[in-house]
Amino acid sequence: MSESKVVVITGSATGLGRSLAIKMAEQGYRLVLVDFNEAAGAETLEAAKAHGAEAIFVKADVSSEADVQNYVKQAVEAFGKIDMFVNNAGIMIPMRLLHEYESNEFDRLIGVNFKGAFLGLKYVIPVMIENGGGSIVNTVSSNSFKPTAYNGLYSATKHALAALTKSIGQDYQDLNVYAVGVAPNTMKTNIGASAVTTLTEDRLAKLIASTGPNNAATPEEIADVVIFALTTGAVMLNGTVVNCAGGQIYQ
Repeated sequence: MSESKVVVITGSATGLGRSLAIKMAEQGYRLVLVDFNEAAGAETLEAAKAHGAEAIFVKADVSSEADVQNYVKQAVEAFGKIDMFVNNAGIMIPMRLLHEYESNEFDRLIGVNFKGAFLGLKYVIPVMIENGGGSIVNTVSSNSFKPTAYNGLYSATKHALAALTKSIGQDYQDLNVYAVGVAPNTMKTNIGASAVTTLTEDRLAKLIASTGPNNAATPEEIADVVIFALTTGAVMLNGTVVNCAGGQIYQ
C-alpha cells in the first residue's frame, strides 16, 4: 500500500518536485524532501504535511557527496528504508554557443545535473537492494533526444542521465531495482526563465525555429507521469525514457 512506501524527492522545493510531493502526500506516501533552497523547501514540507503526509525536509547540495550521504542517512533514520527515488534536482544556465561558456559554468552544470544525480544513485541504490528493491525516476529532458539551440551543455547532462537510466535498467533488474527517465519539454516553471536572458533577438529566433510545435506541460501533468513510472509502469518501462515533449519529438 502507498502509505508504507518511502519516497525521496530531490529538487523538491519548487516546480515539478513540489507538485510531485503534494500529489504523493495526497496518496499517502511517506516523503523525504531534499533541496538546497531551505525556505522554499520548508513551504513544500508544510504543504505535504497539510495533506496528511509523514515527511521530513533535508537541506542538501546534491553535488556534495557528504550532503547526499546525509540525506540518504536521514531518510533511513526517519523511515527505515527507501522504496522510491525521484532524482529530480537540476539547473539550467544562460544559453549560448559552446565556446562562450565559462569553465566554472560547465563545472556547476555537470555538478548538479549529472554528478548530483550519480551520487544520489550511488547511495540510494544500496539501500534499495538491502530492502529487496525499489523504483527510480530520473528527470531527464526532451534535450535527451535533441538539443535545443544554444543549450548544448544542458543537453549533454541530460543525455548522460538518460544513459545512466538505461544502464540501471540493464544492470539491476535481477535485484528488483528499476529505473525510468521522464523527459518533459517546456514546463510552466521558472527553471528556464533566466536561461534565455543571454539570447539576442536573432538567437531567440533560431531557438524558436529549431524547436518543433509542442504543448507546454504543467508540473502537475508531469508529476502524474512520474507517479505512473514509479508505480504501475516501473517494471515494463525499466531502462527507458518516457517522452513527455508535448508533441515536439516523435520516436
